[in-house]
Parts: sequence; C-alpha cells; structure tokens
Amino acid sequence: MFTKVDLSYIIALAVGGVLFLYLLIPRDDPKKDDLWNKLDKVGVPSGFLPWTRATLASCTALLRNTHEGYHKFCKKGRPFALPSIWTGKAIVVVPLSALHLTNRPDNELIGYWALVDNIQLPYFIPDRNVIEHVIHFEVSRKDLTQRNVNRQLAPTAEELENCFHDLWGDSTEWTTVNGWDMCGQIIARVALRTLLGFPICRDEELVKATRNFANGLFARAAIINCMPPALRPILAPILTWQTKRYRDRYRKIVVPVIKERIRLWEKHEKTDEGELPSDFLQWLIARAAQHGPEHMNPSTISYRLLALNTMFVYAMSFTFSQAVIDICASPDHKRFMDGIEAECKAVAGRYPEGLASPEAVEKLHRVDSAIRESMRISDVSILTLPRDVVDKPLDLGDGIICPPGTRLMYPSQPIHQDPEFWEDPLRFDAFRFSDPFDEEAGGSPGTDGDGAPKQQENLVELTPTFLGWGYGKKACPGRWYSGQTMKQSLAYMVMNYEVELVGKQSKRRSLLNAMIPPTDAKIRFRRRI
Repeated sequence: MFTKVDLSYIIALAVGGVLFLYLLIPRDDPKKDDLWNKLDKVGVPSGFLPWTRATLASCTALLRNTHEGYHKFCKKGRPFALPSIWTGKAIVVVPLSALHLTNRPDNELIGYWALVDNIQLPYFIPDRNVIEHVIHFEVSRKDLTQRNVNRQLAPTAEELENCFHDLWGDSTEWTTVNGWDMCGQIIARVALRTLLGFPICRDEELVKATRNFANGLFARAAIINCMPPALRPILAPILTWQTKRYRDRYRKIVVPVIKERIRLWEKHEKTDEGELPSDFLQWLIARAAQHGPEHMNPSTISYRLLALNTMFVYAMSFTFSQAVIDICASPDHKRFMDGIEAECKAVAGRYPEGLASPEAVEKLHRVDSAIRESMRISDVSILTLPRDVVDKPLDLGDGIICPPGTRLMYPSQPIHQDPEFWEDPLRFDAFRFSDPFDEEAGGSPGTDGDGAPKQQENLVELTPTFLGWGYGKKACPGRWYSGQTMKQSLAYMVMNYEVELVGKQSKRRSLLNAMIPPTDAKIRFRRRI
C-alpha cells in the first residue's frame, strides 16, 4: 500500500506546502473560538505558533496524542480537542458515553461527508452524481439481505477453490510470497464474483485494476490528508494521476458488461422471462432505474461500482491479510492453526454442502473469533465514526457547544486496547472470543450483570467496546457479507494449506489517522498432504 515512492511524495509535496501555508500565511487563532477555550486539549505546545505547530505535528503525533487524550479525559467521560491537519483545525474526540450520538439523524450529525473527505473521493471519481446520490450505498443496505448473502456462499466456495488453485497451486514444497499481496489477490477475486458475477470476475486485468485502484486510493488519500486543505486542489491531481489510470482501465472493461446487463434488465422488465443474475451489479441497475433514467448511464454506474469495489476490496483485503499475518506471527501460531483446521474439518463434515452451507459457516466459531480479534488489535484507523455537526449547534454538556462544521470522532484504537475492557489487550489471542464457549478448551462463559449466561460475540456483532464495524443504526451494512466471505476464505486456506510467517512482523506505524499495514510481510505455504 505505502511504498518508498509514496514517502517521497509526502516529503516533496506535503512538507514544503505545509511550511509555506502554515508558517508564512497568518492563521486564525483557535483561542478566540469559544469551543476550543472550553475543551481540554492534547498535543498543543506552548510558545511560538502553538496551534500551527500542533497541526503540523499531527501527521506523526496523532496516534500518541489520541492515546494520551483518551486516558486523561475520555476515561473520565470528557471530550478533548485534537489538532489535525486533516481538517485544518481541531477534531473533538468524544468518550464512550457519547456513543448514542451516532444514531442522531443526518440533519443533526452526518458521517457521509467525513467519509468522502477521509478517502478524498472527488479527486478519484469526477462524477458528482455518484458522490451526491449514493444509490450504491442504498444497495448495500437494502439488497445485501441475509437471503442474498447466503446465496453467495456457493459461488464464493467455487471461486475460492479456483483462486487458490490458480495462485497457490498444489505443490507440497514450501513457496515464499508477499503475504499481503497474495491474500489481497484472493479476496479481490472473490469479492468481484459477488460484485460483477462470473466470468468477468476472473479477468486478470480487471482484478489487477481493481486492486491497484483500491490500494492506490487509500494510500494517496492518506497522503492528501497530510496536506493543508487549501493546497489539496493543486497538489492532489498530481499525486493521483497514476491511480486514475487504473480507474480508467477498470471502466474500459466493465462498461460493456454494464451495457449488456442493462439490456438484460430491460428485456426482463418487458417480458418477465428468465432469471437475472444475483450480484451487486444487477441489484444496482434495478435501484438506479427506480431513481430515474439519469442514473442509468453506464458510465455513472461504472463509477458507482468502482466506489463500492474500492470499499469492499480494500476493507476485506486489509482485514483478511492482516488476520492471516497476525495468526502466523503469534507465538501460538501452531495451536491457532491446528485449532482452526480441526474445527473447519469437523464442521464441514457434518453438512453435505460443506462450508457452502450457511449453518456450517455460522458454526466456525474459532475462525470467527480469529478475524474479530485481528480487527480489534490491528485497527485500520486510530479514530473512527466521524460525525459532522450540520445545521444546529450540538450541546455536549458542561457548557461545551459544538457549532456547525465541527467534526466529532471516537477513539476506537485506545478503546480496543483498554485493559479495563480486554484482558492482556496488546496480545493477539485468536480464540479470545471463542475459548470461553468452547468445551474442548475448557471454556466457561460465566454470566452477565443480570445473572444470565453470557453470549459469544460473533464477528459482525456491534458492541460499545468493539467499533470495527461502526456502531448504532448506521454501522457497516455490508458486514454480514464481508464477515461470511472472510470466514470462508480463512477456513479454506487453513484446511488446505500450511502457512507460516517468514521473518518477524514489522512494528506498525501510523500516518495521521491511518495505520500503515505490513505490506512487506512474507509468508510461505504448502499444500497439506
């Protein structure tokens, strides 16, 4: 994801512009703002240009400052101000007690535009219709139903077998590869099967363009976020030109497919003959038609697909690849792998459809736990759940009033590493969520505060102390599909291959709010005999 070339972009494009804009151009003094006067602050030094220096330092200091502010203020139920170059001013970091705010209506607090701002989408997708009318998100909320998700089990199982055969092969000799890249290729092909259908999902150029665009977008967006907002319109087009080449290659392949699918849909609407494909593209065409003919342009639909491809492919690739590396890097690697293999084989043997059965996948408790634990300890971001105050000021209590335009975020990484909520929180324990309920492991789930037996937290469950999928009514609508797909992928891998980490896992680093993944991690694998 991040390379030496990316780091040179940061130095060449960001640092010079930052120093110019922030040191030579007078800035508004946040001390004059009533909100910042009343909030506790973290990372703001004393002396010359304190807020300017704090904003500049946020590119590398946000991780440290967030953890400090969480323990000093959020643990006491208080919000704090965190300078960030991402917004060009401070962010209000709110405590767990304010999680209820995530359910506020969009006319009070909205998260969508902060998401667009985080991935800098307008610099990659020029069609404003796609950005302002999020029909593709509507498909995620309304068409990724449990029934439709379950219908993806058999195609996913078929695609996994084909992917691993093509990419990993059947050799019983050890093969060493880039683990991040190889795991990402698997997930990309499997996701494209659901998004675009067969056989286009196996087009090598399409898979390559999809992955390179997704990875390029998130890497470049992280760098753009480190630039002063005023300089982004000038520098971002230079930084994103290569990523946009992958975008154009993707669209060249999918636009003819979209045209054919629209023709099929129109014929079906007129004659009601035949069965339409059950994939995201077909659901998107039907939803776009409901919103009017202006949304049925194949070019616009291709951009909508690309936006969703990017979220699905990057998010699932990150999570799956990181889970594999976390398991392999653990001192308990053999115990985890053996335990997952035994569970998968036992469960698959009980169902005629094997792991293409929804009942079987649901019973993969160790697999479920391993992925959830990786999401807990290897966050994508430090702060999550952004919300922007819209029209009316927001009262946080204690005289703290947030005016429109204020951005709120939650300290998810410190929460995920808080010893109050997690035993030995910095240790990766793949079976953290399954062992208490596993008779073979001698588990005893205990009881909750009301004396009722505790229930196991499954991969996609939302809790106040696990924010990997978001929280509340607006949590990730694609989590059931993503969770199911990653569980099938990990199960297939462990059942059929021995996998080990080569060397040591590198220490994770951050760039502003993004955690830089271990893209150079090496793994080796061989087919099980």
